[in-house]
Amino acid sequence: MQTDFSAGNAGPKVKADCLVTFVPGEGSLEVEIRGEADHAPLEQAVRMTAGRLGVAGKVTVEDAGAMPFVAAARFEAAARKALGAGLPPLPPAVDHAASPKVRPRRSRLYLPGNRPDFLTKAVASGADGVILDLEDSVAPDRKFEARILVAHALASMDFGGVEPMVRINQGEEGDRDLEWVIPQRVQHILIPKVENASRVVDVRDLSGRIAKRCGRTVLPWFMPIIESPLGILQALEIARAVPETAALTLGLQDLTAELCVRPTPGGRESFFSRSMIVLAARAAGLQPIDTVYADVKNEEGLKASVAEARELGFIGKGCVHPGQVAAINQGFMPDEQSIEYAKKVVLAMEDAKSRGLGAVALGTKMIDPAVARQSEAVVAEAILFGLIPADWRNAAE
Repeated sequence: MQTDFSAGNAGPKVKADCLVTFVPGEGSLEVEIRGEADHAPLEQAVRMTAGRLGVAGKVTVEDAGAMPFVAAARFEAAARKALGAGLPPLPPAVDHAASPKVRPRRSRLYLPGNRPDFLTKAVASGADGVILDLEDSVAPDRKFEARILVAHALASMDFGGVEPMVRINQGEEGDRDLEWVIPQRVQHILIPKVENASRVVDVRDLSGRIAKRCGRTVLPWFMPIIESPLGILQALEIARAVPETAALTLGLQDLTAELCVRPTPGGRESFFSRSMIVLAARAAGLQPIDTVYADVKNEEGLKASVAEARELGFIGKGCVHPGQVAAINQGFMPDEQSIEYAKKVVLAMEDAKSRGLGAVALGTKMIDPAVARQSEAVVAEAILFGLIPADWRNAAE
C-alpha cells in the first residue's frame, strides 16, 4: 500500500520547480525543505495550503528555485493524490478581468502547463497572449498535476497586459480542466480538435455552471481549434456556436496527418483549409488566427509564413518559442506607409460622401466604398495597436 505521494520535478537540470512528497498523518504538519534558497516563503506557502485543505503529516520539498505558488501547487497535487478529491477547492479569484473581444492577438505563446520554469519568460516575451497548455504538451500521467499548477499560476501571477489563455484537453479531461481554471483569472479558453458546434456549446455551458457556482460573472472568451477535415467543413457552424467565441484558429499538424499529406514550404496542401478558417471567422465576426510555425530555428521561414498568413487574412499566429514572438508581432503590424495611405483614402471618401459622390480620385486611382472599407480596416488595426490615436483626424489637423 502506497504511503507517500509526490508531485513536481527535481534533478540537476530542473529549474523554478520542486518535488514535493507528502506522507499523510495526524496532528501537526512537519515540513522539510531541501535546497540552497530561502526556505521561509516555500514553507509558508505549504503550510497555508495545508491549513486550507485541513491536512497534516510530513512534507518534504526538494527545491530547485521554485516560486511559492509552485510549491503550493505541488503540495496540493500530492495531498489530493493521497487523500482524494474531497478536499476543499482552490478559492476562486476575487476579480475576473475580462479582455476585450477584439484586441491584439498577433502572437500566442504556447507553454507546457506543467513547466513553471517557462512561465516568467513567457509573460516577459512580448507575446499578446500566453497559452498555459494542458493538452498535447503534457504527458497523460502529469495532467492532474498540470491543471493544479495552472490554476495556482492564474491565481498568483501578474500577467500585466498579456492575455492569459488555457488550452484544455478533449472530453472528460477537458471538463476537469475547466473545474480548476474557470474560477481563476483565465481570459481565454482554447478548445482543441473541435469538429462540431455542439462541443463549443458544451464547453460554454459547463463553464457557465462553474462560473455561477464560484461567483464569476463574466465568462472567458472561447477559441475553437479546428484540426480535422470534418472540422474544416463545419467551420462556419463552429464559429457561430456561441456568442462568447472571440477567435477561430487552425491546428495544421493534426490536420495534415488526417489528410495523409506532408506540410510543404508552399503550403498548397493547406490553402483551402486555411482559407476556410479565415472565411468562417470573418463571416461570424471573429478573429482568424493561423497555426504555429514549428521550425523554431528557421527565422526566414517564419517571416515568410507570417507574410503568407497575413495575405490570406489571418490577424495572428501561434508561437512555440519566445524567440518567434518579435517576428510574428512585427509581421502582423501595418507599416507606416500603409497607414498613411489608408488615412488619406478614408478622408477622401468622407469628403466625397459629404459632396454626394460615390467615388473620388486619389492621385491616379479611383476610390470607391469597397476600397474605402479596406482602408478603414487598416486604420482600425493601427488604432488597435496604438500606432495612431483614436481621434487621428483631429490629431492630423
